[in-house]
Amino acid sequence: ELLRRPWARGGAAAAALGAVLVTGSALVWGAGWQTVLAAVAYVICSAAAVARPLTGRLDWLVPPLFRAAEYGTVLVLAADAEVNGALPAAYGLVSAVAYHHYDTVYRIRGDAGAPPRLLVRAIGGHEGRTLVVAVLAAVLTASGFTVALTALAVAVALVVLAESIRFWVAAHRGGAPAVHDEGEPA
Repeated sequence: ELLRRPWARGGAAAAALGAVLVTGSALVWGAGWQTVLAAVAYVICSAAAVARPLTGRLDWLVPPLFRAAEYGTVLVLAADAEVNGALPAAYGLVSAVAYHHYDTVYRIRGDAGAPPRLLVRAIGGHEGRTLVVAVLAAVLTASGFTVALTALAVAVALVVLAESIRFWVAAHRGGAPAVHDEGEPA
């Protein structure tokens, strides 16, 4: 939100550029300052991608590109650490974030709207998490990175699950029907 600019073209091209920069850097250079700089570029490209309403023909690709960049970067940096526990920690973080996305989709499908902005800010947003993981990989030892990644995964999972449970219990008490995969009330 802080980097949105009215001059930015945005859309899928900016999201794709950012995704290629950060994930490609993680693949080529691994846990180094080049990847941190690429993550900063990803943050800027992400802001440009959503600076305007996503109404273009290919703008539906923006969210999947964001997911691919975040998940790919986390998993590549964890694999690059070559320490027992790094990949399970990365999988835990990706799982917690994937659950958040799943929860968001079902809130929107049930006409309850998106999760509160405070939740997105609390868990860092996709660009914040990607930047944090890149910095942690660059400044910590491989074993320290694994511990930090585990702590981040646990923190994100706890915050996301607590908010999800709070929301769905309150929605159920308020009479909102559950929605299953076909979009009809359960």
